[in-house]
Amino acid sequence: MDDRLESMYRRFTWRIQSNYVTPFEFHRQKETITDYEQWCDSWLALAAAHGQRGDEAATAGHRVTAGDQYLRAGLCCHWASFMFTHDETAYRRALDDMAGYWAKAAPLVDPPMTLLDVPFEGTNLHGYLRVPPGPTPPVAVLLPGADSTKEELYNLADHLVARGVAIAAFDGPGQGSVSFDLKLGPDFEVAVQAIIDALAARGDVDAERLAVGGISYGGLFAIRAATVDDRVQAVFSISSWYTPAGRFATMEPLSQAGQYQHLGPDPAAAMESITLAGVLDRLKVPLLQVFGADDAASPASHGERIAAEAAGPVTTVVMPEGIHVVNNLWPEARALVGDWVADHLEAARA
Repeated sequence: MDDRLESMYRRFTWRIQSNYVTPFEFHRQKETITDYEQWCDSWLALAAAHGQRGDEAATAGHRVTAGDQYLRAGLCCHWASFMFTHDETAYRRALDDMAGYWAKAAPLVDPPMTLLDVPFEGTNLHGYLRVPPGPTPPVAVLLPGADSTKEELYNLADHLVARGVAIAAFDGPGQGSVSFDLKLGPDFEVAVQAIIDALAARGDVDAERLAVGGISYGGLFAIRAATVDDRVQAVFSISSWYTPAGRFATMEPLSQAGQYQHLGPDPAAAMESITLAGVLDRLKVPLLQVFGADDAASPASHGERIAAEAAGPVTTVVMPEGIHVVNNLWPEARALVGDWVADHLEAARA
């Protein structure tokens, strides 16, 4: 097997299967793709099949089915782009197709998505907002990781929306199509503040009861945002770091290649610059950290260091047998986050 495919399957099978790809589809893809250069086209073909079913369902007036199929098509496009940054043409096509399917899904899902663009440093940060029914709800800003996108957070968002919390999921610098204009850096929280400003200007969410959270890099940036913006009432982090410094040299080649797209021409130096050092004494709001005990990429020791320096209350949960972002235990992990965020934003109301 192609070394890149072996690396993909060994480390990311659970990540893909926990986000709207059935085990059967994944098995069939694994049988079909024999060379890594087939990866993007094969996943885009699967996306197109879901998209066609979505079109047929929409024509028949079956809105729920159509919305589900467009979501699946969009996430297949995400997996098409995943770890495929070496081919810019294919990478862009996958991201563009994902945006198209997401736009089709937006009015059909329940609650619907409002697609948002927040101007920032000469470009736009792309996101989607979902607001549960009822009185003006609290809101959680969700941040993906470096090689992730906002679309990958849809199921985590579902757990929050089901608990009465609106969600605003965004790609920031270095993520998704924004990565063509801006790269991940140590001051990502400035982008988060721009997102919070945009939410605060709306009338359909309660930005005075606001949480920020994320997966992998997104968790670190969520913590940094909570140290500089007193509108944040709670923060959560799933499988992140005190600092990713030193990681680049230990990463497998497949992952290293993508870091240039997300972090710029010197990924190792960028990782060195991203840290929570010197800011945690300003973290006054409650923090939830979730780690997987079997996650070598972001070990729980980083959480211990964060908890030791944070000024506010910290809850750290290490899930036995959990891998990175606890994708193999996703029902438990995402429910845990949903309950914790809902509880703490309800407390903020009081």
